[in-house]
Amino acid sequence: MMPSKFTKLVQSVLVVALVLLYLYGDRIAVRAIFALHAGTESGPLDDRYPEWTAIHFTSAFVFATLATLQLQSAIRRNYPAIHRVTGRVAVTAGLIAAASGATIPLLVPARPLAWRIYVLGHLVVTAWFLLTGFQSARIHDIPSHERWMKRTVASAGSVMTQRIIFPVFPLLFRIHSDTEFWRIFLSASASALFINLFLAECWIRLDREPRPVAQLAVARQ
Repeated sequence: MMPSKFTKLVQSVLVVALVLLYLYGDRIAVRAIFALHAGTESGPLDDRYPEWTAIHFTSAFVFATLATLQLQSAIRRNYPAIHRVTGRVAVTAGLIAAASGATIPLLVPARPLAWRIYVLGHLVVTAWFLLTGFQSARIHDIPSHERWMKRTVASAGSVMTQRIIFPVFPLLFRIHSDTEFWRIFLSASASALFINLFLAECWIRLDREPRPVAQLAVARQ
């Protein structure tokens, strides 16, 4: 077993990385909301997004903002009531973001079938993670709740990870057509999802130390 201090250090690094990733997601959402209002928000190939997609970006902003708070152990430990309330709001916002996000590949034109299937599958899996984590909290299975919520924030956060790593892909694979672009775009998205879920599972495996009875009691209140 890893030394306790090293384990806590790695966990802290992962939390900071997720917070920064979600703050980046907040920036993307806010920019998209204002761009939609101005009629300039567009997809990867400059196809204009309709104004109704603001529902997705607004709910995603709420989820991303509250997710960063939910990750803070100090809030969970010292303010369990706030953690519960913000958690319920985050779950609602996350489900709205997933449902509205599913309409984008279905209703926005110029999307290949493979991309539509991937986005829908990703959103369904993320929503399932979220609902499973929420149900675990309802039955006071706190360890399971924490595991599924880590998977949720990792899966949802892969959208931001994809934006970070995508510029590397055109350097490795030349793009000569829209078809090649979407194939590379999809590969970057799948890679980002794999990276995030892999790190989430590493985080879960690190979190093996028994929790103090007092801490468990607070979590169950």
